[in-house]
Amino acid sequence: MSGRAPKVEPLTLLIGVSMTIGYGTLYYPFAILGPEIARELGWSNSFVFGVFSFALLTSAVTASIVGHAMDRFGARPVMVFGSVLAGATLVNLSLVHSMVGFAIAMLLIELAARMVQYETGFAALTAIHGRQARRPIAHITLVAGFASTVFWPLIHWLLGFMDWRGVCVVLAVINLAVALPIHALIPSGPRQRPDDADPAPAIREPGLLMPGKRRAAFVQMAIAFAGASFLMSAVHTSFFVILEELGRAAALAALAGAVIGPMQVAARLIEMLTGERIASSVVGLISSASLLLGIGLLASALVIEGDVVIVVFAASFGIGQGLNFISRAILPARLFGTQGYGAVTGNLATVRLFAMAGAPVCTALMIAHAGIVATFALFGLIALIALAAAWALCLTEMRATPSPVAEPSPIEKS
Repeated sequence: MSGRAPKVEPLTLLIGVSMTIGYGTLYYPFAILGPEIARELGWSNSFVFGVFSFALLTSAVTASIVGHAMDRFGARPVMVFGSVLAGATLVNLSLVHSMVGFAIAMLLIELAARMVQYETGFAALTAIHGRQARRPIAHITLVAGFASTVFWPLIHWLLGFMDWRGVCVVLAVINLAVALPIHALIPSGPRQRPDDADPAPAIREPGLLMPGKRRAAFVQMAIAFAGASFLMSAVHTSFFVILEELGRAAALAALAGAVIGPMQVAARLIEMLTGERIASSVVGLISSASLLLGIGLLASALVIEGDVVIVVFAASFGIGQGLNFISRAILPARLFGTQGYGAVTGNLATVRLFAMAGAPVCTALMIAHAGIVATFALFGLIALIALAAAWALCLTEMRATPSPVAEPSPIEKS
């Protein structure tokens, strides 16, 4: 293993930029544009965000299809088509006037999102670098971690001199003018090195687990990832309501959000600097533990006065969130290998997105009918289950990792 620090490849940074665009134009805008759309068209916020949740739910089905398409055709054509579809559907959204048209536009936007967000970016880097993709994956999540930091102020600024329809057109242009050319640069296969006669092994590296012994690990992975996604979705979509139930000012949400973003990026930066000295499953375990600690801190605000506990919650939750994306990318390749990576991550995304889509509705119902204490109890139970699954994955990786062969002594060598 070389002691030299690996270079950050320009293509990796460009993919990070395209991932930033993927989230900044197809996920984060609707927290701001949703009320604008409802106000202009005379719809309720419940309808607009209900359609968004339903579209997210349907994307749980398309995630598996997109994953299989990446394995069959490669990441480049899928991501290129996704950028074109993103641009077209954002323009289409800018033209809608009916509820049916809006629903169709949102369904198409979520389909495009599955083709240009993390799962496809991770698959592209895994195809290029094989199981050595851990550091490039950390690089792109480091860049894309600022998606909301970049696009929320940009959208607010645009709304100062144009309506939401114009903003949608601008977001479409960004996809077609910036993300599309980047995706066209992605190689169709693994990176050819001068000393490699055949690049095929780079995309067919075996995992630690044999094909017949992967089911339990897949289930553990699905539970850990789905639990984390449920918690992140529930907190992000219901945070204003949660703060109100805690008797805190809504303005505190902005402070918490300002802490979560940088902390998730900081966690990714530290993980990147440690290289592969920390096992893939341990990254997932730290993520699950940080999310559980964050939920515990948020619940403690029921009895602890002041805003400090909310800020500390945001720091812990941000760390867990930042590492979760890394874990989702590197664990499947580590345990299952790189062949069929797109299908595996697509199937995991299907389970994860069902949990993510159901979280806002479940949280709203719990708060309305059972109260905030019962809601925190639910969050805590889910966090504990996710942590247990992450711990099981650690044990699985430890058992499957070959013991290092001891270096023979000088007497044995002679």
